[in-house]
Amino acid sequence: MPEIALYGVAVSAFVAKVRIALDVKGATYDEAAPPDGYGSPAYRAIVPAGSVPGVVINGRPLSDSNAIIEYLEELQPQPALFPASAYDRARARALLGFHDTRVEAAARTLFPVVKGDWRGEPAKVEVGVAAIEAALDRISDMIRPAPFVFGEAPTIADMAFPVTLQMAEMLAAEMERPLRVAPDIDAWRRATSETPAVARSLSIAREAMEGWLAGFR
Repeated sequence: MPEIALYGVAVSAFVAKVRIALDVKGATYDEAAPPDGYGSPAYRAIVPAGSVPGVVINGRPLSDSNAIIEYLEELQPQPALFPASAYDRARARALLGFHDTRVEAAARTLFPVVKGDWRGEPAKVEVGVAAIEAALDRISDMIRPAPFVFGEAPTIADMAFPVTLQMAEMLAAEMERPLRVAPDIDAWRRATSETPAVARSLSIAREAMEGWLAGFR
């Protein structure tokens, strides 16, 4: 693998997604927070988009988690992050899109709620957690894991979800409205979480989220 630097923040599910991909590939890389924070002039001088995750691979910057993962797959096809057939690869990309725009996006709406007076705004808590549950219910209609979406080996389509579900559960539990996860989705998440690369990022994200939540208690 080439020389790689990963920039991100530990609570980000998108950063975890790229870290997981790098770990699956067995890549050697340096991980650091964006200098002066993401969006800063110092960071934009490295990764022009100023967003996280960002990578610099052989001196060339790239942003957007899915674009980074696709590029890693092209640089080093094995171990594969995507399934073998063209149709299943398309389905995997669709699941990544659903993760980003529906599940993670719904979970992210809880960040400002938990930072505020959530006890005085129970409707906001309920709406936010219910939106995550609705997205997870839709996934139940989209996949039939056995134990993974594309059979006996996990792909990035499986591995994108556990950190986000952990984040959503921690945010919901903090506001005393536990997240309901259907048994089939929970079993899929648990099977995927045993993948070493996923387990590592779950641990990193859990510690970071616990520290973040502690700052608002």
